Amino acid sequence: MSNEQKEIAKRLMASYFESQASGNIMQNRAVHNQKPGEIMVLYFINRNVKDDGPGLMVSEISGKLNVTSPTVTQHINSLEAQELVERQADPTDRRVVRIRLTEKGNSYIQRINEARLQMFVDLVDHLGEEESVRFAEMMKKASDYMRKQQEFYFRSLSADAPQE
Repeated sequence: MSNEQKEIAKRLMASYFESQASGNIMQNRAVHNQKPGEIMVLYFINRNVKDDGPGLMVSEISGKLNVTSPTVTQHINSLEAQELVERQADPTDRRVVRIRLTEKGNSYIQRINEARLQMFVDLVDHLGEEESVRFAEMMKKASDYMRKQQEFYFRSLSADAPQE
């Protein structure tokens, strides 16, 4: 690897981590008054519960988000106190509690989505349409590459783990 390649790689790495930090600002509690985990739970419920659907169990949310049920329960408690989600007994099994977004929760997610979209509309204005399309294509290509590299990295770590 040449010195020039190393310098370009450093610039790419710095840009990547800066873009990650910028993306995380949209989930910062100072911006939305929510913990990032709460936003993640809200989005997951929003994407996975139909308007007429029964809602999700805490175990379903925790399993899909790969976090513990107590962690999800803490987020649900906070979101319920803010009236963004509600708990409902399952009509077929009263022992089961289902979680759904409230009207206020749906409205909240909609406002976040609109604000995020506006931020990217402004970015298109800033970069111009042609550069924006090229940027989106390059980001997709880079994301696909990074995902494959992570999969390879994690597989190699598990292969190196001592076998019992």
